[in-house]
Amino acid sequence: MTLTYQQEQFLQGAMGRDGILNLDARHNRAYSAGDRDRWIATFRHSGASYVRDGESFTDLSQAFDGGEGARLVTVDHEIHVDGVNATQRCVAVLFAAVYGDTTLRATGTYTDELTYERGGWYFTSRQLAWDLVPSRHPLVM
Repeated sequence: MTLTYQQEQFLQGAMGRDGILNLDARHNRAYSAGDRDRWIATFRHSGASYVRDGESFTDLSQAFDGGEGARLVTVDHEIHVDGVNATQRCVAVLFAAVYGDTTLRATGTYTDELTYERGGWYFTSRQLAWDLVPSRHPLVM
């Protein structure tokens, strides 16, 4: 069975989106496990960058701050695939285990550029902007 051009483009986009969602899952699991090498492996082999709250890193080993009882989850993915390049925006949710209780530590937004190379999707640049959290005065409930 031969696919029409439109069907082929739809299939390529769906496959790209699936691959990017799997990349996000690997990235989040490596971060949560504190596995810096696996986390770095989600980025392109050379020339990748990471920005966290305005601080830029080209040495990804310096950018890694995962593990230590944290659980990173990404939701609300907006993915646009254009051949071997893609962009993504998604929401980051960071949980922390404190004294046996799981609490929400932070939320933020990732803005990503990705590329398909070596048979898979990789981040070429990833920017994380954590949301501002109002401080609570102890007397205010």
